[in-house]
Amino acid sequence: MNRLCKVLIVDDEFLVRQGIKHHMNWEAEGFQIVGEASNGEEGLEQVQRLQPDIVITDIVMPVMDGETFVRTLKASHPQIEVIVLSSFSEFEYVRSTLQNGAADYILKPKLDTNELLQVLQRTAGKIPELQFEPSHDGWKLGQLMEKMLSGFTLDEENEMHMIRETFPHRCFRLLVYKPQDTHTHVHKLDNEHLESRLRDLLPDVECAIVPAEGTSPVVLLNVEPAKDEWMVQRIKELANENKDGQGGLCWVLSDSFSSFEEMGNVYQTRLIKLMEYRFYYEDRSILVYSELPPLHPAGYQFNVNMFLQHVKRNRTEAAREYLHEHALTLGRDYIADVFEIKSFLGNLIFNVTITLADMDVQSAALEESKYAYFKHVDGSSSLTEAMNVLDQFMAEVQECTSGEGGRRSDPNMKMLLEYMHEHFDQPLGLAEVAKHFHFNPSYLSSYFSSHKKEGFNEYLNKIRIEKAEELLRSDHVTISEISSMVGYSDHSYFCKVFKKFTGLSPSRYRRKFWA
Repeated sequence: MNRLCKVLIVDDEFLVRQGIKHHMNWEAEGFQIVGEASNGEEGLEQVQRLQPDIVITDIVMPVMDGETFVRTLKASHPQIEVIVLSSFSEFEYVRSTLQNGAADYILKPKLDTNELLQVLQRTAGKIPELQFEPSHDGWKLGQLMEKMLSGFTLDEENEMHMIRETFPHRCFRLLVYKPQDTHTHVHKLDNEHLESRLRDLLPDVECAIVPAEGTSPVVLLNVEPAKDEWMVQRIKELANENKDGQGGLCWVLSDSFSSFEEMGNVYQTRLIKLMEYRFYYEDRSILVYSELPPLHPAGYQFNVNMFLQHVKRNRTEAAREYLHEHALTLGRDYIADVFEIKSFLGNLIFNVTITLADMDVQSAALEESKYAYFKHVDGSSSLTEAMNVLDQFMAEVQECTSGEGGRRSDPNMKMLLEYMHEHFDQPLGLAEVAKHFHFNPSYLSSYFSSHKKEGFNEYLNKIRIEKAEELLRSDHVTISEISSMVGYSDHSYFCKVFKKFTGLSPSRYRRKFWA
């Protein structure tokens, strides 16, 4: 069969994989790099999908090493030839892979493209049904764009000549579109339809699909600088036209750049970030880099303690309102890492459930559903979706604290805890509280311990230290002032208790926060 010989690369080093792929026009030599994987487990999945003729694999890899990979591969696909990459110190492993059916090996320290080509040619010659032949078409446009995205420099005489013929103008932009539903995949046919649609809509614009990683198509647009504004307007029209169509497409458009050589940098440093910003702006049909709104002034922080105090005092509606205000601020702080935002929201759910337990509010339904809330927040494709999950959670919390969805062991305990939260900054001991509630101090101590997991003094210290942490996050008050503000007359005792609860001295806690 006359065709290109299909090659799969399996190596945990990204630069090694890219170096093999882009240092030679493999198709001109009769080979096609059909895929890559970062460990043996991924390699076996790619083998099933791509059916390569030859696999080039490293020995030392995470998840599944090369020795196990070769043994497993040859057991299920004996017809596939394997070339092993190895360092000198791994020769015993190489010997094992050769015994398990590997065809050849190359030492990594001496790896060069010509040697690899010779080994590939010898190995391909061992495949009886394969009559591989070179392609005389030269580099393809997609290969050159992928090579540029990977950080390699194109050859000025041959490769850049092809680029300049294809993209003759001095103004470039990158365009991405993706389904708002992150589980919807864009198929190759959709890519071809998009490219065709763009050519119809933009007759004076050169465009080509960029072979970038990920499921969302990336299109390189090339136009005369004088027509750039017109092109942007036409793309906005197309985005609005498709906004409510099947899948609800999200469009992202980079700023303009003047040469093809800048494509890799624009893609890595600006376009990928712009795609992440869509988390905050899912209501927009298109997000254009140069039209991003101003950021929120630096310094705003969510006051977790105040939020939890609302919950503790049955002001759940106030807590929900504070969350909504914060959501608006997050939308203006779109450079914030999406993973960190989701982690923060998940931690809020966790802290609220702990607070409810401290309040003696017991709800089996909420305890069970909190894990579903964690999962929904983590899977949210937009800030609005994530905040809706938090709002549903807080509505369930409101039911519990109002007595509709949870139960309290004793209403007197609620009054006792509220009194401690309101008077923690005063000389507050077991005797003073017992006198206020007309209890015997010994009885109050037993009563408190039967309803809380900690004793009276430990719980009082916890309230005081939480308030001290809040004050320490501001540098306007000295530590000695804070100790008296939270109810400690002895500064050294305050420091001792603070370190017991947090693991840090007050001064180290403040330095760590402001660092």
